[in-house]
Amino acid sequence: MSLQACGERFELDIRPSRLIVTLLFSMHAIAAVICAQLPLPLPDRLVLLLAVLGSLGWNGVRFWRHTPKRLLWSAEEGWRIIDRNDATRMLELLPQAYLGTWLVMAHFRLSGNKRRTIMLARDSCSGVGLRRLRVLLRYGTPTR
Repeated sequence: MSLQACGERFELDIRPSRLIVTLLFSMHAIAAVICAQLPLPLPDRLVLLLAVLGSLGWNGVRFWRHTPKRLLWSAEEGWRIIDRNDATRMLELLPQAYLGTWLVMAHFRLSGNKRRTIMLARDSCSGVGLRRLRVLLRYGTPTR
């Protein structure tokens, strides 16, 4: 593997992660099992189970819609994402980030002072791309 130039353009193709979907489903399944065993009347337990199912559906849709297609960085243009509907958005990287062994969470600011968090598991993109993203997030992007 060859080393890439410090200021070279960065492009990361992203796909929705099976690991994150499994984690999301597992959390809701555990909550459903606990709700089913609560010492409450049956109608109250059914309402809780419907709330858990609604939460699973809502979070699943949000996860799908908020997982971008591509994350880009270049010294000239800065950070950009391409959403699922092919809209390109300019981003400003915020200093806080989580860089774990199987999960990376990067926080960005969009125009209008809105925030956007991009959560990538190790199966969301290529291993080389994820390592390069960790380096960019840990040590900062090079300046000219």
